[in-house]
Amino acid sequence: MSEKVKLTGKEKSELWIEGIVTVILLLMLNFALLVLINQMIAHNPGLENAIWGVKTNLTFGSRGFHLWSWSNLFLALMAIADVIVVYWRLARRYRQMQMRHVIAELHFIADGHLDHRIKFEVNTELQKVVSSINALVDSTVNSMAEERRIEQSKDELITNVSHDIRTPLTSIIGYLGLIEDHQYRSEEE
Repeated sequence: MSEKVKLTGKEKSELWIEGIVTVILLLMLNFALLVLINQMIAHNPGLENAIWGVKTNLTFGSRGFHLWSWSNLFLALMAIADVIVVYWRLARRYRQMQMRHVIAELHFIADGHLDHRIKFEVNTELQKVVSSINALVDSTVNSMAEERRIEQSKDELITNVSHDIRTPLTSIIGYLGLIEDHQYRSEEE
């Protein structure tokens, strides 16, 4: 019954381009930071000596692995940060696309297709909105059906009451017509 939002070719292309542009911008930022840090270290001998001291005294694991290059560690940390940023941007864009699909479905329902329900499986926050929209449409359809039943009942009541009122009046009107036309033989008649 529930299905994931199916992206169009244009939307898939948009996601790919978003990812590629983000990666390119992040790589440029990483390179710029690497160059700035290298220049800062190269122009400050005290900082260079402090880094050398930390590298020679810092060991990892039972084999005594030494961290010989700060740039490798920096690049690894930046790569992890880049992956997180790219994932965040693509997930955000995908949620926006889901929202556009839900809004399109909502416009379809608003155009009078009250038998239609949104059957998308979307992220948790948006799923609550979809469920509320479907509940609102169900409530509206039920209210309209109830209103039709009440209207039909009212029409039947008016028809029955007017018939009940008309039947005795027809006899009275007939007798009054006889009286006006003097079509009676005696006062008692």
